Amino acid sequence: MRKSKIICLDIETTGLDIMQDEILQVSIINGRGRTLYNSYIRPERKREWKDAEKINKISWQAVRNAPSLKHEKKKIERILQKAGLIVGYNHKAFDLPFMAARGINTAVKAEIYDVMLEFSYIAGEYDEEHNGYKWKPLTYCAKYYGYVNYKAHDALEDVRATLHCYFSIRRDKRGRRAAERRKEALHE
Repeated sequence: MRKSKIICLDIETTGLDIMQDEILQVSIINGRGRTLYNSYIRPERKREWKDAEKINKISWQAVRNAPSLKHEKKKIERILQKAGLIVGYNHKAFDLPFMAARGINTAVKAEIYDVMLEFSYIAGEYDEEHNGYKWKPLTYCAKYYGYVNYKAHDALEDVRATLHCYFSIRRDKRGRRAAERRKEALHE
């Protein structure tokens, strides 16, 4: 697939509750690393999010003059609709459902590739309690694949690290073979 048809996306939010929390930042780059979209988003209801702010460093002051999600929705949807492959880190379980809950049409024809899920098999740490492989944070995956000077929890930084990890996994034949063996063993 052409790199221009690949997009990598990430969001930052006021918290983890898909129904109650709001989006604070959306970043999308293409497979060449070109920024297609990067903006803070002004929440509609919340004015503070202390726990999330400790992690993502996004305050009300940073987003109060940003556009609303309603204003940016069509721009984001146009990018999603043109994609052939959407890459992200935990975006199957979090980013895409969160965006959909906020009214963004994420039901597109593109293939979805979640780097976190694939990397869990490569990292290979089995979790007996959940009968599967542990999900590792993006910081762990980025370090594993030699991505340096990474400042986690900024959506644009996260998509750059995720795209690096995606292409690293594609080149990591040994890691992919180990992942396939682990997947097969789980399904036996």
